[in-house]
Amino acid sequence: MDVVRAELSAGWDWRYSYGDSGGELAISLLNAGKADMLIAGKSVQRTSSEVAVVSLPRLQEQSVEAVDGRYSSVTLTLHTDVVTKALSATFGNAALEDLDLTPKLDLSTSAGQILYQLVRASAAGLYDGILARSPKASALLSEAAMQLILENVPHRLIDRLNRQPLDAPPRHIRRAVEYMRANLHLPLTIADIAGNVGISSRLLQSGFRRIHGTTPVAYLRRIRLEAIHDELSRPENLLPVSEVALKWGFTHMGRFAASYRSAFGLYPSDTVRRARGFCG
Repeated sequence: MDVVRAELSAGWDWRYSYGDSGGELAISLLNAGKADMLIAGKSVQRTSSEVAVVSLPRLQEQSVEAVDGRYSSVTLTLHTDVVTKALSATFGNAALEDLDLTPKLDLSTSAGQILYQLVRASAAGLYDGILARSPKASALLSEAAMQLILENVPHRLIDRLNRQPLDAPPRHIRRAVEYMRANLHLPLTIADIAGNVGISSRLLQSGFRRIHGTTPVAYLRRIRLEAIHDELSRPENLLPVSEVALKWGFTHMGRFAASYRSAFGLYPSDTVRRARGFCG
């Protein structure tokens, strides 16, 4: 995924169109100013109280203008591979153009607020380089944004989500866990895991909740915490705790330390001291 922060001052206006954007999806926050989009022949006016959710193959043109001396926006673009995997795991062979997504989501809704926070977190992580250093975290953030859109933004296929069976056979969940553990070193997504065991993402979600009492993402984070604990417990490990955490997909050190202590009863730094023979 990529992020673009746009800032224009008084007297500026800007009109542009997209070329070959494949199956990419843009999620954009308008902080100040005006913006109008032409999507599949329809004019859509953006406001700061909504997040724009746009299939780039359908976006013909966008014009922006500074108001009261300022235009400001943040746009996160999900690449074709992320979009295609999520669509395949959720709807089979559907293409992004098939959805005819409603281009705006109200920020006053719970889904709108979550998407807002995902865009902000992703933008911050891309700008400070944290996500570039943690492909595992980047993969899950991208997928979370895409899945949130598929499940909450109105589109042509959304009714299919209510027609799927509620339970996955336990053997599929066992295979999913085996796949996670065997490929823990990779930037796995839920779509990757679901595709490997031959079920949809939603079936995988419901199966994990029923059998393990948690989500696949939470389970994946749990076993990644185990991998971190194993690595920090080795006397030969010379990497700082923060680098090991980033390596395994944890970008917020405060939350990581709290999760680690909850799982193992001590802080990561305590594990390092014990591994190196320093007690007390």
